[in-house]
Amino acid sequence: MENSIYRLNFAESSLPTFKENKAKGFITFGADNLYPNTLIDLFNKSPKHSAIVTQKAAYLAGDKTEIIGQSTEDIAKAQEYMNNINSYESFESMKKKIAQDIELFDGFAIEIIWNKAKTAISEIYHLPFQNVRCSIDGHYLYADDWTDRRVKPEHYYPWNPKTRESKQVLYYKYYRAGQDIYPLPSYIGALKYIEIDTEISNFHLNSIKSGFSAQTLIQLFKGIPTPDEARKTIRRFKDNFTGTDNAGSVIIQFNDPNETPSVVNNLAPSDFDKLFVQLNDTVQEEIFSGHRVTSPMLFGIKTEGQLGGRNELIESYESFQVSYVEPRQAELDEVLSSVFQYVAPVQLKTTNRPPIGLDYVSLFEKGIITREEARAEMGMVENVQFKQENPFGWNDDDDMGVFEEFGSSKESFEEVSFDFASALGLMILQFVRGSGIVEVSELVSNIKANPEDIVRELERMRGDGLINFDGEIVQITSAGSNELEEANIQTEVEIRYEYAKAFGISGNEIIPTSRDFCVRLSALNRLYTRDEIDQMSSILGYDVWRRRGGWMTIKGTNTHVPYCRHQWRSRLVRKKI
Repeated sequence: MENSIYRLNFAESSLPTFKENKAKGFITFGADNLYPNTLIDLFNKSPKHSAIVTQKAAYLAGDKTEIIGQSTEDIAKAQEYMNNINSYESFESMKKKIAQDIELFDGFAIEIIWNKAKTAISEIYHLPFQNVRCSIDGHYLYADDWTDRRVKPEHYYPWNPKTRESKQVLYYKYYRAGQDIYPLPSYIGALKYIEIDTEISNFHLNSIKSGFSAQTLIQLFKGIPTPDEARKTIRRFKDNFTGTDNAGSVIIQFNDPNETPSVVNNLAPSDFDKLFVQLNDTVQEEIFSGHRVTSPMLFGIKTEGQLGGRNELIESYESFQVSYVEPRQAELDEVLSSVFQYVAPVQLKTTNRPPIGLDYVSLFEKGIITREEARAEMGMVENVQFKQENPFGWNDDDDMGVFEEFGSSKESFEEVSFDFASALGLMILQFVRGSGIVEVSELVSNIKANPEDIVRELERMRGDGLINFDGEIVQITSAGSNELEEANIQTEVEIRYEYAKAFGISGNEIIPTSRDFCVRLSALNRLYTRDEIDQMSSILGYDVWRRRGGWMTIKGTNTHVPYCRHQWRSRLVRKKI
């Protein structure tokens, strides 16, 4: 009898290949240029893989981003920029997208737009990593749909603060030996098991693609067909009955008419259910291993035999943070800080939530326990007495006497009801209208705001026709005078500074670990002018802007630093009428 047995085979997973497409000028991301889409598809279909990637991204993004700078102005400028990093979202929202791209692809891409003068970064946008391709000439191409053969991708220059083309892309990938063009995901070793998991979810009681042997033999007794007829019949069976959406692998055999009548034979082993359980356990273990997961409960996955006691969870959390999350956070912070250097000279640092357990600070803030009880439960030594010299030799009592000599009660002022840019513009208009024609240097000297913010606002108002501004001299126009009248500002708007917790710091102004100096200075409830803070610096012999007067001990160490969780924060206010 002729060869009448046909086996239906299935494709196997393989690593992507990166090749130059000289006709279109880019390097393909996988043989079909759609490897990132394959990873997204697996993410959407594998329950275990999706849960792990989602939670790892949340861990990587952290709780908040702390801004570390040398001056209050730098920190405030960076914070304001982070709150409005682009027209659609804040920095923290964008960072969450970046974190998911990192955990899914092991890389991320952001679009950086410089202002027209090329003096500062105007906006930063997240670019979906799956839509970016490397061009042959070292640039980047972006397209929403790479399956469209007629697509005309958008061109981007690579991130380079020296050249400052108007639109640049920072395309970053975490290091992996041998990967020069595109990254491979950190879980690459578990990809086959992730794919199997998607098939288990889809058809949990059958063979997984080419994992098991064929389970069904169909014998048709209508004679041996021609090869073309056999192929058509096989294709119909395969389309309707095979794969995890249907019934697994099928073997079709054609017999002569005079042979035994048609039969359908089940080839599946009798203990197939046990094989499935074993397979599911193996898949789960391999996916966990590929993701470096030691405690599945950290990712919302409950495994058989796992007790999940609080101490065990805390230890697992801290271990995963130290071994996996924090190194990747540090690398991400370093990259983003290198970009923010062109916004303000600051460093960004991701802060994380405390381990699972009792939050004694929260209990104190809710009034459940006293400050002293909270400090005792946290294993902290008794608070340093106010009159006792601190580790830096400062006399807190004398310093506080100086702070009490300056400033005005917050009760004498009210918040300005418009945003920073509007308030700054009104301050400029008020000063210019009262002085006639003024120079920019005089504005900077009297308004005491960031010079770059002042110049930026002058350019905006010139564009709106509120002032005449030639780069040096400022004069108010009739439209500017009308703007002031409509604002109905009876008293001058000014910038004053309060002693408050720094941006990115959670919790109340005063917490159980606060030093008495901070407690007392906060209790003064005062606002200070820039001149007053400068005068205090002269009297005390140190830079009050940087040190503020407080100090603290780094948690878990005996190391003391000459600053605390508070800083000088600017407020736009006017005196109450």
